[in-house]
Amino acid sequence: MKDKKTLVPLLLILIGSLFYFFANFHRIAIPGAVFDILQEELKLSAPYITAFGAIFMYIYAFNQLVIGVMVERFGGLRVILAGAVILALGTLLFPISSNLILMYFSRALVGLGASMFYLSLIREIKAIVPDKDFGIAISIMLFIGYAGGIAANAPFVFAMKYMSWREILFILSGVIALAAFIFFVLTKQVTVPPVNKNVKMRLLPFRLVLHKKHNRNLFSFACCNFGISYVIQSIIGKKFLEDFCLMQSADSAMVLSIMAVIAAVFNIVNASVCKLCHNHRVIYLKYASIVTFSTLLCICICLGFCIRTKLIALLFCILAANASLTSILVPVLHLTNRKMVSGTAVSIMNFCFFTMVGILGTLSGFLLNLFEPVKYGNVMVYSNLSYLAVFGTFFLLSVFEMYKAMKLSNKY
Repeated sequence: MKDKKTLVPLLLILIGSLFYFFANFHRIAIPGAVFDILQEELKLSAPYITAFGAIFMYIYAFNQLVIGVMVERFGGLRVILAGAVILALGTLLFPISSNLILMYFSRALVGLGASMFYLSLIREIKAIVPDKDFGIAISIMLFIGYAGGIAANAPFVFAMKYMSWREILFILSGVIALAAFIFFVLTKQVTVPPVNKNVKMRLLPFRLVLHKKHNRNLFSFACCNFGISYVIQSIIGKKFLEDFCLMQSADSAMVLSIMAVIAAVFNIVNASVCKLCHNHRVIYLKYASIVTFSTLLCICICLGFCIRTKLIALLFCILAANASLTSILVPVLHLTNRKMVSGTAVSIMNFCFFTMVGILGTLSGFLLNLFEPVKYGNVMVYSNLSYLAVFGTFFLLSVFEMYKAMKLSNKY
């Protein structure tokens, strides 16, 4: 009986981690892996295509500010189930639609559903896993989630050799719906805590966090560092490698999948290296800002002089490794904020992360359209001047990032 009581919650967490996998898959796959295909089918310019990613990011980001309260009030299992139903609906609606407004609405639903899993899973894992195994359990959950980002590029592109992207996404939406039904059935086998009506949204913790100048500088640095790398990984990177570096679709997709692997691994690597450096976390962040600046400068030089080298793929991987700083940023926030508001500080940082990705995704679409693309068959190819406008903007943002990093205090 005891084994059954342990087994069902573990199964619920495993299925919840599967939802987290699909959330990450859809966050990166659309429009990144199918940029050209969407543009060809829908006959749209770049801003309309990048909007598929931006809408997801805006909804996902906003919900980071309220999801913590929802989890505390309704419990992790209820929030996961609600997120799964919304995710299933959004992922089903997207591949069966050709109406742009309906497709945008489906992306909003996917973003809303996807935002409900991370904190919910952490809460449920904490409830059943002993403290000595908590870190391992979290790392397994995160690995499953990051695997979704890996699958969203090279494996997804490979699968499109055998069936259309709409058929693939339709099948995956069916898997999500089935998993949601199983999750619902299993929740009937466990005791779900009652709704805690005493938990309410309060503005005071947000005010206390944002009042601190150190927090504002850290958020500014972090959102630029993460936003630049993630908009490349999820929205424009694959298209850029094909247009400017003349890489094949499968090869460029492989680069983006490698970026996802690196992003997953380097959260552990960066934390370990920082520990070896006596946990001088702020100094480590300052060096990270210099890496971002230097890497984007190299990309801009390649664009300015039309150097079509595949080494840019390596620079992308450097950006991915350099942006995997959550394992350092979260401890800094906990050290520099009171315990009662440290969780709020983390939620604000997550909000900043994905809001920046949304803004840069939207901006990238308009910048690509500054110069007329060339049409080769049914594919629109953007010039190096268009990409120079995009990456030049990223470079200027890296200057601001470096400025904010240098203003971080070494004194906790």
